[in-house]
Amino acid sequence: MKISKIISYVVLAVGLLSGVLWYLMNGGFSDLMTEAGATEARELPLAQSTELVTPLYNLSLVIIAVLLVVTIITIIGGLIKNPSSLIKTLIGAAAFLVVVGISFGLSKGKEVITRDGVVITEGATRWVETGIIAFYIFAALAVGAMLVAGIKKSISN
Repeated sequence: MKISKIISYVVLAVGLLSGVLWYLMNGGFSDLMTEAGATEARELPLAQSTELVTPLYNLSLVIIAVLLVVTIITIIGGLIKNPSSLIKTLIGAAAFLVVVGISFGLSKGKEVITRDGVVITEGATRWVETGIIAFYIFAALAVGAMLVAGIKKSISN
């Protein structure tokens, strides 16, 4: 059996499991909201809400961990098969780190206190803003690359 077929079955199984957990979570929230007389999920007690969200959250963590492991294995395998691609990989990693560094330099953190009295530190908000700025930079680069490719294609035809 080919690896692509195995991956397809794994993706299908994870998708079905995610759908079932989402359905159970959604139904549980509806029942809790009816019992509590709440109009929005954020009005529910945290302890009861956490029990419903935890299985889906744990599944998300497992999926992220598996994706990271598979990605690292794929990258290392590709580098072993084609050592000349190491330079391109290092350039890409360096460019990524430069964008994150620029984003971090542009971000400003400030301490935030939520309505529940939870204190979010200055460092945490700075990293959140760093991620948002980096996303905008990468999105702009992607759109720019698509525009340049489209213009080049139009000119060459």
